[in-house]
Amino acid sequence: MAPRGEAGLDTLIDILTRPGIGAGILAATLVFTGHFGYFGYIRPFLESVTGLGAAGVAATLLAFGVANYLGSFASGLRAERKLKLTLIAMPLAISVIGLLLSVLGKDVIPALVLVALWGFAFSGVPVATTTWITRMVPDETESGTGLTVASIFLGITIGAAGGGLVLDLMGAAAVFVAGAIPLVLAALLIATKVRTRAP
Repeated sequence: MAPRGEAGLDTLIDILTRPGIGAGILAATLVFTGHFGYFGYIRPFLESVTGLGAAGVAATLLAFGVANYLGSFASGLRAERKLKLTLIAMPLAISVIGLLLSVLGKDVIPALVLVALWGFAFSGVPVATTTWITRMVPDETESGTGLTVASIFLGITIGAAGGGLVLDLMGAAAVFVAGAIPLVLAALLIATKVRTRAP
């Protein structure tokens, strides 16, 4: 992208105060908080709850990666055609998968299938989030995507810290219950406050 001059703090404030942008940035933070609350602690879950060894954990994470890769092809089409529905559906799907893992993750096959579905569902999050911000701030795409990246890293930090706290206090299965909370909140926020077309 060709730069459009210098972007200062006033540019970022201007973007955040546009209709629906602040809510969208907060929703992105919540989605990544929930996802990385899960993902940061998938290994202890698979080891302590599912009972997998190193090879089993590696195979399950490979299933996540392959499904994520395949899902990235479909997610572009979904985001292009039905962006708002995609933005809502992904965190809801991940939250349901996490809750199902907390209940069914004791058995190897359900755990493997659910982790693969999770990888597929998450594949669309970066694509849809980037599509959303470029549509909403076409005049400040570089600064808008910078804000999105900052929200992602904030979400990763909160998710990793929060997931670790839940793991220490309540165990690995509880991580997948707690992580559903920000994901559901994100979906509700997107449904009620986030626009997908610039005014």
